Amino acid sequence: MDAHFTCIKPSDNGKTAIRSERQPLQHFSPTSPQVSVLLCVHDAEKTLRRAVESVQNQTLRNVELVAVDAGSEDGSARMLDVAAERDMRVSVEHVPPCTREAALDLALSHARGEHVTVMDADGWLEPTFLQRLVETAEGGHVDLVVASAEVEISTPRRSVELRSPDAEAIYRTQHDFRAAAWQHLASGLLAPASAKLFDRGRAVAEGLKFDSGSGTDHGFTYGYLREIERVAIVGGGYRVQRDVELGGVESARRLYRGLGREHEAVRSLLADWGLEGDAASVATLQGRYLELLSQCISIACDTRSGEKPEEVRALVGQMISDDRARLAASVGQPSDGAARALVGPIKGQNVSLAIMQARLFSVARRGAPAVLAPDAFI
Repeated sequence: MDAHFTCIKPSDNGKTAIRSERQPLQHFSPTSPQVSVLLCVHDAEKTLRRAVESVQNQTLRNVELVAVDAGSEDGSARMLDVAAERDMRVSVEHVPPCTREAALDLALSHARGEHVTVMDADGWLEPTFLQRLVETAEGGHVDLVVASAEVEISTPRRSVELRSPDAEAIYRTQHDFRAAAWQHLASGLLAPASAKLFDRGRAVAEGLKFDSGSGTDHGFTYGYLREIERVAIVGGGYRVQRDVELGGVESARRLYRGLGREHEAVRSLLADWGLEGDAASVATLQGRYLELLSQCISIACDTRSGEKPEEVRALVGQMISDDRARLAASVGQPSDGAARALVGPIKGQNVSLAIMQARLFSVARRGAPAVLAPDAFI
């Protein structure tokens, strides 16, 4: 019988009783699992059980979960230890508080799988997710499998569901992938390390790191994409449910910093591929920058956050005055109305007009984000 995380039972004194024996698992190889699932945990006891069980209950059995607890102060560390005692496929490392990216690097160093994938402590996998990705990778002889993700963002005022595109494709050559990659980069599908199946040997041989200085794990993905040849895009199966504070200057500033790093990483990748002068890709990617920039401005201008007007003006002025915004306004082709309306204020450097339009569009949409993509949050 397989071991499950739900086998923990309370003892007579009300405390958690742990049965230390491990039950044998069919089709699991401790020395050569097919997939290593990398997980960073910090104070995630509300969602951790679901995340761990979703790995344990995969139809693909030859899987290991490599979890790093980064200084949790709630019950997360204990929950992971119990899971590891009950299931030989789960291993846990406990470290002092660190970034998620540093924890993922440690998890990667302990991974033994032929493939690796990353998940979030507030995410979960549908039961056939890993089996489908492995079958695609091995049956199609591809170097990377990219799955779409569904993210539910919950704020104190509303919940928003964000979904990355579900279009499926297999690119058999490097030329074919690079010719189409700008569309997937523009949609945000390629950036996150989550919801992907990487070749572990390739990643290790190339010395790739999650903690690449980008502030997210996206740097690992971009590094992996630089010389890759065969890629498969498949449907969904990875979900995240996240509580965030989305409103005000600090939230907008954080998203804006991430937007800038992401934009430069994409431009660098296209330059390495020799595609920085391709008109269609440049117009689409610059249009996406405008769309996400307009959302940052909308978040900064949220009147319900109680921000000081001078702080809002200063941040919006910074956002519309840098070279990235000017270039995007000159060549970008956004599909969203709020982003198109931002072109004039950027070209005229009119901060008041940018704020006014952002608030008008926010009222028209009843405060709901327009074009936030899942990769802004995973």
